This record gives sequence, structure tokens and C-alpha cells, in this order.
Amino acid sequence: MSGWIDHPPTAPLTAVDRGKAIDLSLETLDPDDPTRLATYTEGLLRDH
Repeated sequence: MSGWIDHPPTAPLTAVDRGKAIDLSLETLDPDDPTRLATYTEGLLRDH
């Protein structure tokens, strides 16, 4: 983690698994997932 803080990636979005870059086009890295999670979380917090 400290390596990322001291030398952050230049790309705006980077996925890494055990020190190796991951192809961002993988199905499991759906760019809409964070938005869905944020919307769901906001709904949970608002309703409770």
C-alpha cells in the first residue's frame, strides 16, 4: 500500500492483483458497479 501512496499509478483507474495490472475490460470490472453500489448504499442509509 505504501508503494501506491509514494508512487501512485498514472492512469485514472488502475486494477492490480498481487502486483500485476489487470485488464480493465474484464466483465468482473463493470464500470457501472460502483454507481449501483453507491445508489444502493444511499438508499439503505436514507431508509434507516
